Amino acid sequence: MQAGQLVVATPLLQDPNFARAVVLLLQADPEDGTLGVVLNRPTETALVDVLAGWEPLAGDPAVVFTGGPVQPNAAICLGRARV
Repeated sequence: MQAGQLVVATPLLQDPNFARAVVLLLQADPEDGTLGVVLNRPTETALVDVLAGWEPLAGDPAVVFTGGPVQPNAAICLGRARV
């Protein structure tokens, strides 16, 4: 596995953190571990409620997605640079 790859959970995966998940790998290092974000789990929490000022930069839907990192008090924002 490499950073930038998508990992799709098989129906057999029983872990509720990753069941039916599509994960974008951000880091895949045997020594430092793997870090990714789940791309297909939007919540009902508006982005403006947790990251004020970021909503003009967000695509639709402008909501928080859950999953990765598996920490309730952390966030990772993905972006695309305009070239």
